[in-house]
Amino acid sequence: MMAIFALIWAGLSLTEQVSIHLLGPTVKQFTNSAFVLSLVLFLNPAFGFIAQPLVGILSDKIWTPVGRRAFFLITCAPFVAICLWLVPEARALWHIVVLVLIYQFFQDVLWGSDHPLVADLFPPKQRLFVVSLLLVTGQLASWIFLKFGMTLFESGELYKIIAVVQVVLVSGLAFFLNEKPVKQIERPKLTIKRYVSDIWTHPALRKFAILNFTMAMVLNLAVNGGFLPIFAKENLGASQAEYGASWSAAALAPFFLSIPMALIIERYISKRWALTGGFIMMTLALAIGWLSQTMTHFYWMALTWGFGYMLVTVTYKPFLTEYIPSDIIGQVSGAINICYGLGRSVAILMAGLTIQYMFGNNYRFIFPLGMVMAIISIWVSLSIPDLRYHARKRGESE
Repeated sequence: MMAIFALIWAGLSLTEQVSIHLLGPTVKQFTNSAFVLSLVLFLNPAFGFIAQPLVGILSDKIWTPVGRRAFFLITCAPFVAICLWLVPEARALWHIVVLVLIYQFFQDVLWGSDHPLVADLFPPKQRLFVVSLLLVTGQLASWIFLKFGMTLFESGELYKIIAVVQVVLVSGLAFFLNEKPVKQIERPKLTIKRYVSDIWTHPALRKFAILNFTMAMVLNLAVNGGFLPIFAKENLGASQAEYGASWSAAALAPFFLSIPMALIIERYISKRWALTGGFIMMTLALAIGWLSQTMTHFYWMALTWGFGYMLVTVTYKPFLTEYIPSDIIGQVSGAINICYGLGRSVAILMAGLTIQYMFGNNYRFIFPLGMVMAIISIWVSLSIPDLRYHARKRGESE
């Protein structure tokens, strides 16, 4: 089951690589406006506000012959694949906008149905290992995409290759997820007020929601928002192949260290400190990016970012799921994902606006904006207690 889930994650990760590394330069072929570019890239997180919360609630309550979350993986991946296949055929900006509208909506549905499966399929003591395995698999897929895909293929060919992979790995393997029905607990009727209060009145979940917002800002201002390849091309003079080869270094630490770090964190380290350490490394990486003048500097930024990203990704989701009741995992995950979508949306629009109207279309300024949010994320991470870690420490002392 871990292997099947990891391969599905690899398929989703490859499609996300398209959004991060190909979509921005593709859109820029039709406009020189950083703000217009940010509006198109904004469509992904904008749909997250609608798709992920709805999928979370619906998938908690439905049951189909293939399970509750797998149903959405099977039905939505082909729509994403069709849009990816057609993107290279676009001849005008509005063509791209229509395809991105459809593609990003169904991509957000996929992420909304996929995330709760970590808690559905695996007990708490296995989740750090499972997430680390997902990260290893996803980063291997990302490394192959960057190191070989972007160096051996033109962008149009890459879109079509990933379209085929999306159907095979996500739709095809989702049939084999062995989901089990979850016993429903009697709860008051779900209203908007209760939807919000289930998170906001819980001190730890409230902090996770805030952290998901600030983390989204960190990730998308500088790296995942689609602006990074444009910075490498316009500020450092890199080609698509040079960019792919250099940024592939960001996958090295997650690939080699995710599983060992997950085992170490689960046994010896508070997840609060692991999260904090990850954001500190991200801050350092963004500082290197801000000061970089050559692709060698860019390479070192990628290595440093990869280590911080690995610590944050391995830790965040298992840490969060320890606080969520099992019968409303989809609901709470969807609600917290709204915070991520909001953070990602604000980050992308902020970057587009400030780059065009404050910094003279200089994409270098994505980095200091990200550093500010990384420092805020450090502060929030330090305020979340790791109850299982403290319980283990008490058990050892007793």
